[in-house]
Amino acid sequence: MKRLGNLEEFKFLHCFSKKVLGRIEDPILRAEKAHDYVENYTHEVLANDIVKKTLACRNGCSACCHTQVSVTSDEAELLSSLVIDEGVEVDLKKLYIQGNVENSPEAWFSLPYEVRGCVFLDEAGSCRIYEDRPMVCRTNNALESSEGCQTRDGVEKPVRLLNTHKADIVTMAAYEVAGEGWTLPHLLWKKLRANVEKKNKKQKKKVLKRDKLKRVRNNISKLLTL
Repeated sequence: MKRLGNLEEFKFLHCFSKKVLGRIEDPILRAEKAHDYVENYTHEVLANDIVKKTLACRNGCSACCHTQVSVTSDEAELLSSLVIDEGVEVDLKKLYIQGNVENSPEAWFSLPYEVRGCVFLDEAGSCRIYEDRPMVCRTNNALESSEGCQTRDGVEKPVRLLNTHKADIVTMAAYEVAGEGWTLPHLLWKKLRANVEKKNKKQKKKVLKRDKLKRVRNNISKLLTL
């Protein structure tokens, strides 16, 4: 990536991406904008006829969804909103176990294969949040064979991946603007806890405000009856 950064085209794309994303204050909107750019640049490569013939990734193949996936704090905020506000179901026990691994590949691959499955996978091995999946999931496309993606034995093997240089540059910029990046389970658990606490505080304020208004109305009613 450092080598690409020295090329004028990629330098411009990196600066442009940071500038555009840096203007967006809302982390969820910022994540969605980054996803749009990454998706467009990835599809430029996927549209190539040779790539279409050699691409191994298919719907229902979830081998890579059992490896550690990194996300930006913006993406974690987006995923948190899907769970809390839109009701996307996740296995919280599994998320907690995955999150405690933090950023250790050794600890991650020591977990049972089923426990390592992404919490957003459904029973058929498809992604429940495909339209909102992280940037890393969008750019990781295996070529020729997906056998190397399989980690049932707890060993991560070398895999030939499609080169998506432009999308990778945007991803770099998105991480820099977000200011924090970590594994998906760790950051998602962190955001879920923080956002649930915020919602609880707001709910308490609403209840207190409602009770206060009720007391005021009662006092006014008493005064009017004097």
